[in-house]
Amino acid sequence: MDAKHQEQDEIVWGFEPDYVVPPGWILEEALEERHMSQAELARRTGLSPRYISRVIRGQSPITANAARKLERATGINARMWNNLERGYREDLVRLSEEESLHRQLGLLEKVPVSAMVALGLLTKRAKPVQRLKETLAFFGVADQKAWERVWSRNLEASFRNTSPKPTDRGALAVWLRLGERQVREIPSEPWDKDRFRTALTRARRLTVERNPAVWIPQLVAECARAGVVLVGVPDVRGVATKGAARWLSPDRALIQLRNRYRWSDVFWFSFFHEAKHILDEAKRPIFLNCSHRAPRRDQAEDAADAFARRFLIPPPAIKNSGTCELPPKPKRSPTTSASTPASWSGDCNTTASGPPAAVTASANPWNGCLQNEPRPRGLAA
Repeated sequence: MDAKHQEQDEIVWGFEPDYVVPPGWILEEALEERHMSQAELARRTGLSPRYISRVIRGQSPITANAARKLERATGINARMWNNLERGYREDLVRLSEEESLHRQLGLLEKVPVSAMVALGLLTKRAKPVQRLKETLAFFGVADQKAWERVWSRNLEASFRNTSPKPTDRGALAVWLRLGERQVREIPSEPWDKDRFRTALTRARRLTVERNPAVWIPQLVAECARAGVVLVGVPDVRGVATKGAARWLSPDRALIQLRNRYRWSDVFWFSFFHEAKHILDEAKRPIFLNCSHRAPRRDQAEDAADAFARRFLIPPPAIKNSGTCELPPKPKRSPTTSASTPASWSGDCNTTASGPPAAVTASANPWNGCLQNEPRPRGLAA
């Protein structure tokens, strides 16, 4: 079945009327067919005439006990009465929610709907309320107020942004949510700072490997063993940040990088930049650096930049070359150790010896997102 016919079938079978039918209406028709008055039904069932009158007007529910008595008096199965009652109550809630959602349509103006459609996150053709439902489901929240609490006012992330363009908050929320949804696909151990330091040292060795299909699964697995989930997220139009780091729980962290940047030097600098925020264990919101004007630098961001520079280009290499360019890649086997960073910027002096431990490729399919295209040497700050 093609997408067009599938969408048409969903519209037909997913039809929801804008009215409700109380089960009491069915009961009233049943009494008329049997030439039975409400008073007679009350005598036959032992239910009060007032209760039966309220049921017929939709003011009182048909209880499970009343359904059994109605079955004996009318011959209509109790399960049908129970199902009618349950459907009626669900429809009342649905219509009440529809009214509430109509008042929350302003949320669609805060998120990049066209970009979400292009990414396949929302259906191409949908009425406003249905689109709002899909948007709330994507973000994992119940209503607009919950979205404001979780995504608009409490973005617990630190960002590396070097673009002169401002970042759209709604687009940023979409990008962060995409990373959050990938977390379920990557199991990880509880947070271990020493393990993460070792993982970073091993990650430095992976920078000489040119095939992303080789080093990305290894890097993801090394981070996961230390309690850090590493994900690559597609570009969302309006997001002018290259990476983010945040704590999902006290023992689990997330590093999220854009896979728009197809040069390895940009990827690695962003990775080690965000890794510094995780090493600092700053489990609090960090300032968002997305202004189109020249922002006042944050000390945490400056420290992360310095950490990434010193880690990727040890001070002896800079001193010998007299520049901040990357030295030529050594002609050696990918499993051969690269030079160990001379400084952890005060974090530790731990080094790992021997080849990286065997790792299992992650089930998360973001390998292949980087390409080693020709690019001038030197780090992109």
